[in-house]
Amino acid sequence: MASEVTFKDSPTPGDASPQVIPVENTSTASIGARSPRRWVEGLRQRHKQKEQQRPGPVQRVHRYQTLWGRIGERLPPQISRRHISVISVGGVIGTGVFVGVSTSLRHAGPVGSTIAYTVTGTIVWSVVISIGEVVAWLPNVGGPVGLASLYVDPALGFALGWNAWYNWAIILPTELSAAALILGGLFPTKGTRGIYAIISIFLSLSACINFLGARVFGEVEFVLSLLKIVTMFGLVILGLAIDGGAGALGHIGFKNWTTPGPFVYYRNIHSGFGAFLGVWTVMMQSCFSYFGTEVAAIAAGEVVNPHRNIPKAVKRVWLRIFLFYVASVFVAGLLVRSDDCRLGPSQPNMTCYPGPSSNENNNSTASSSPFIIAIRDAQLGKGVEDLVTIAFALSAWSAATSDIYMSSRFLFFLAECGQAPPILRRIMRVRRLKLTVPYVCVMVSCLVGLLAYMSASEGPTGSTMYSQAAEVFKWFSSMTSATALLSWIGMMFTYLRWYYGSRYQERLDPKFKETHPEVYENRQIWQPWPAWYALISCTMIMMCNGWFVFTQKSEPWRISQGVNEPPVQPNADPDIGPFVPTFISSYLPIPFFLLCIFGYKLVYRSRMVPFSEMAWNRGEVPPIIVSHHGDSWWWRALDALF
Repeated sequence: MASEVTFKDSPTPGDASPQVIPVENTSTASIGARSPRRWVEGLRQRHKQKEQQRPGPVQRVHRYQTLWGRIGERLPPQISRRHISVISVGGVIGTGVFVGVSTSLRHAGPVGSTIAYTVTGTIVWSVVISIGEVVAWLPNVGGPVGLASLYVDPALGFALGWNAWYNWAIILPTELSAAALILGGLFPTKGTRGIYAIISIFLSLSACINFLGARVFGEVEFVLSLLKIVTMFGLVILGLAIDGGAGALGHIGFKNWTTPGPFVYYRNIHSGFGAFLGVWTVMMQSCFSYFGTEVAAIAAGEVVNPHRNIPKAVKRVWLRIFLFYVASVFVAGLLVRSDDCRLGPSQPNMTCYPGPSSNENNNSTASSSPFIIAIRDAQLGKGVEDLVTIAFALSAWSAATSDIYMSSRFLFFLAECGQAPPILRRIMRVRRLKLTVPYVCVMVSCLVGLLAYMSASEGPTGSTMYSQAAEVFKWFSSMTSATALLSWIGMMFTYLRWYYGSRYQERLDPKFKETHPEVYENRQIWQPWPAWYALISCTMIMMCNGWFVFTQKSEPWRISQGVNEPPVQPNADPDIGPFVPTFISSYLPIPFFLLCIFGYKLVYRSRMVPFSEMAWNRGEVPPIIVSHHGDSWWWRALDALF
């Protein structure tokens, strides 16, 4: 008998209709020819009535929990801790860490890159443990977005929601095009048509996985994430073996730290300031690699047993950060010189090192990866190189699949809150298979993936070259670092409001800790300092994201072109770009984010929630669902590692 498939664009019978939460808008009557005194008195009366009509703390949290409960019924939890633990570390590993390390080495050197990734890793760790604490206390489909509306201001939740959707959606074509260019290097004779074909295949597969629901997505991403984790761990071990002498180059040790040196003097500034600029630049670049580590908190609404599984998923995030990210950068700095020509274009007025295998075929984007370069120099064979290249491509495709899932869930949450078109609320439900998919949101997110075709065009000689469309796509994707930082800033501000709200209740009620122990169940003893550290650091990095556009023309370390300067010549510094697009891509997300906040406040007259009006009753906690994995050795091993 065929499965029953239903398409729904409205809640189930008995559910409330969607609404903007909260809607606090009052009309202002015409004052006519009233005197100023009567007009002021009328404003006071209307403000007093508005304050009396505002919902209290209990009513506000009940309204949000009713909304989240309705969303949870439409999208029931299907992701287990086994899924979310592995996906939180492996699901977002893509080209940023596998291939992007080459840019880090060029800009900061081996020691500078390791320092930059370590410092950024501490910032990300602070973000994850902070937002994981509050989301574990009150999980919801929107994650930090819903909590920002409840404990800060609905305007902040609105801005965070659309900022998060844009960030996850625009990374999708970036990963797809990267996967195609990486895999296209194995078939150089196919040209642009081969790249287009690979993009089409990967996008279709990612869409199919997401149309099969959260459970299938969790299982597929679990396998792919394990593959990426094994790949990264294997590359670290292989790199250490090559560094110790297991290759044609013999023992390398720390030779590449002494020649050309541990740091790169950015823009040829031969001083400590030049080394600092290199480290600072890599810190900004590493935000792209780290973004998504907080996925365990974001996907809280579809996680089984979120009160127990989310804290376990975030407690060991520091181990994953330093084991997979910092360790890979450290090993890459041991294997390849920072001035190696194969890492990419060198800085101006610098002579790059050709390397022993510079005459090899370098058609693939993966060829610039320090791990691929080390495998070639060690002469481990073409098969090993191709195997690692395929693993890189699969990693980028896996990250693209996660991007569709996350962006579609944010879009569905916004639609359910009345902050996006109602058509996005439609779901496809196959009852026999227990399948529920917000298919319209998935389709919209997949449509953004079509931008990947802009990344390449057919040149006059049949080679792949960047066109005007590719240049536009480059600037769109370059805004992801700024939007990621804005997301982290919003999360930390939400956490700090929630934290100081609980401290306010402690002063009012000395027995608050005894009556509300669940608030402190996952609190770190050194809070709120990690949250403040992450908030201040992210703000500084975001404000200095485009520092190079403000430098003087006469300086040799200038990055940006002037407005009236001629186009960059092919042999010029590849990091130089036109002034206006560089400035816009660095700072456009900031005014857009503020426009969303103040635009929402202007329309709905929302306000920041005072500490005195924060609610601390999280309602009924769902029962714990017991896992049936048993005590098998492989499950205990995964549980210990993740």
